[in-house]
Amino acid sequence: MANEMTPEQALAVLSTQHTELRDRIARCEQLADRLDAGHAEPAQLVQEVAALRAAFDEHNRFEERLLRPVLLDADWFGAVRVSRMVEDHVEEHRAIHRDLDTRTSAQLRAVLASLRDHLVSEQRHFLSHKVLRDDVVR
Repeated sequence: MANEMTPEQALAVLSTQHTELRDRIARCEQLADRLDAGHAEPAQLVQEVAALRAAFDEHNRFEERLLRPVLLDADWFGAVRVSRMVEDHVEEHRAIHRDLDTRTSAQLRAVLASLRDHLVSEQRHFLSHKVLRDDVVR
């Protein structure tokens, strides 16, 4: 596991990262609204989107190092299923990263909504106490 963290510690780190990402999403949406209303400069939004991408990339690197070993430890998943789940999940990360390079505020809002949905799905399926827990029975 990443830096030999316990599953509970990893869950705490990932939950904190998700909170930070949601905060950055909200700032991007607010800046897009201000830009559309003529009250913000495009550079402000570009800078905030760049910060969101950097935070998302950092989160993904940590999560991707962590995810496969943790899911393999959960003996109710098979190795083939885990491999497919992780591959699909990583591809979602890559697609969102690519899509954050948008040209319009409408496109950005759609990507931000997609990212928000992705975080909710992660928390429901991967980053829960059902999967990341210290008392895994072997």
